[in-house]
Order: sequence, then structure tokens, then C-alpha cells
Amino acid sequence: MTIFGASQQQKHSRISSLIGRLFASCLLLAGQPVLAQGWFSNWFVAQEPLQVSVDEAFINVYSGPGRGYPIFHVVEREEIITLLKSRTEWIKIKTRRGIVGWIKRDDMEFTLALDGSKPEFPDSKQADYLVDRFEMGAAYGDFAGADSLTMNIGYRFTKNLSAELRYAENTGQFSDSQIIAGGILFQPFPELRASPFLSIGGGTINTYPSSTLVQTEDREDNLLQASLGTYVHITGRFFLRVEYTNHYIITSRNTNDEVNEWKVGFNVFF
Repeated sequence: MTIFGASQQQKHSRISSLIGRLFASCLLLAGQPVLAQGWFSNWFVAQEPLQVSVDEAFINVYSGPGRGYPIFHVVEREEIITLLKSRTEWIKIKTRRGIVGWIKRDDMEFTLALDGSKPEFPDSKQADYLVDRFEMGAAYGDFAGADSLTMNIGYRFTKNLSAELRYAENTGQFSDSQIIAGGILFQPFPELRASPFLSIGGGTINTYPSSTLVQTEDREDNLLQASLGTYVHITGRFFLRVEYTNHYIITSRNTNDEVNEWKVGFNVFF
């Protein structure tokens, strides 16, 4: 923990500068082109119609998205089909003659883009998580030498922007603390297997000193948070989340506190 003195004007200037830099970074990242894993990955996210040609003798077309549905049609080599939407391991297609049905997602390996390129496939369950709205996770870390346990729950407005609530318990040698905070999380490249994010937020911290040598009081202070981290896809909707957070604690004393925290945990989207 780094403790420093500052006048009220300096405090406000530092906070305004921090928030300004974070928002500037968000705007800069938002203006950059999204790096995707390929044209097929983009379609999984956007779910807009996309045309491909068959690169195999034939592909079976089912009447519904499941093996229990009958095969009622086949599309042959070089025939062009339109991809309408995906459902787990199945893709709804439409032929040029207007026939609508479902093909196995694995059969997309036998197709080509109209420019002749081969599609690159994301994990189907990873692609599904991009349209999930809720997120929940837990993480363990180091809060300026104290052991930290954090729980978070989030809601995704778009595939790039989320809001989340966080609750943390920090246990140290000289004091314990609890943090309740909320924040906005910006994830510029959610399609990537290792997807970076930026988060800003604020809340309150309750500190409970454990020293018995000097009479101390419990205290409650406001804080600002700025985080950088990465989601790493493990399987399905499960992710490893690695995060660095800077806590700027606004106290009622003549000095404010600044605390750096590292943590790692697991998150699930649903």
C-alpha cells in the first residue's frame, strides 16, 4: 500500500486525470477494427446471412436441428447455400432454389467462402457465449499483501460492453477489509481465445484494523477502481480470468491510499 498526501485540489485533479485517461483508452479501442478469427467467426457473432459453396460430393440436409429429424435433401459440390443461423451443433441453411433445412456444423468443413478461402471455426460453445447475457465468477488474489477473495456478477449489454457488481473480502496481518463496487467492463475483442478487457468503477471499502497496540477505529471510505485483465477460454462457457486492479481510496483524512491488486479466477457465462 502506498500512502501519499494531497490537497483537495490535487485529489480532484488526480481522479479527473485517471478517469479521463481510462475513457480515452476506451474510445481509442472502440475505434479500432475488431480482430476476428475469420469470416465464419464473424458470422457466428453477427448471425447475418452468409453464402458458401459446397466443396464435397454432397452434404445432407435435415428437416430440423437434430439427428432425430429425417434427411430430406442433399446439396451437391459447387452448389451455393446461404447460412441463416446457428443452434449449437446445427446450422440452418437455404439453397438457391429456396429449400430451407439444417446441416451439421461439422459439415461446414466441406465448404468454401465465395472467394475460395477456407473457414476458420471457433469452438461452437465458445461462440454461443458471445450471445449470453449473464456472467458469474470468483477469484483469489493479493491485495497489497492481504489475501483477497472476490465474487462478481455481470450483465452484458453488447458483446463488447458489460456492467458488473463485485464483492471482495481481504484478510491481512494488520487489518481486514470488505469492498462492494460496481463497474463498466469493455472487451474489445471477445472472439479471441485470450480476450483482453478494461474496466473502471467505484464503490466503498470498510476497513477493520486488527492492531491491539494502538486504539483504532473501523472506517468506511469511497474508492475508485481501474482494471486491466484477460479472459482465457477453457471450454464451453467457462473462462479463466486474470486481472490487475488499481484501487484509489478516497479517505476523510489528509492522505488518500492507493492499493494494487492481482487476482486470478474462473468465470462462467449463461
